[in-house]
Amino acid sequence: MKKLLIAIRPKDIPMISGALGSDFDVAICTSLTDAKSVLDDSIGLIACGVHFDDGKMFDLLRYAKATPETRSIPFYCVMGGGRVLSPAILKGIKSAAMALGAAGFVDLAGLRRRLGDDQARVMLRNTIRTLLSKPPGT
Repeated sequence: MKKLLIAIRPKDIPMISGALGSDFDVAICTSLTDAKSVLDDSIGLIACGVHFDDGKMFDLLRYAKATPETRSIPFYCVMGGGRVLSPAILKGIKSAAMALGAAGFVDLAGLRRRLGDDQARVMLRNTIRTLLSKPPGT
């Protein structure tokens, strides 16, 4: 199974580590420079927090999609913080991400509110497992 690149704020590491457990080979990056340095064809999925590196999620997305070796890696934008954003703001972020080539947008905060932390974690792990098992570009 390929590696999972998680691009998040340092303060989100405990939450995401707890959610993923030890099920995956994970590269956690907290800066755009770090993420660019580990991004290669060993990565099977990129999950990037909206607040990554002071708002550089779109910079990482553009870089990943502009680089021939990483262009086909699915890129998911994740809203993971506890803040509740309006549906219009979430839709705007999702629309911008999809226009730049993201494979999807995950409102993890909303998922946690709807399902509870434990069920959201199970769903997140199962979804990641499924996505990592797919061949690139499908």
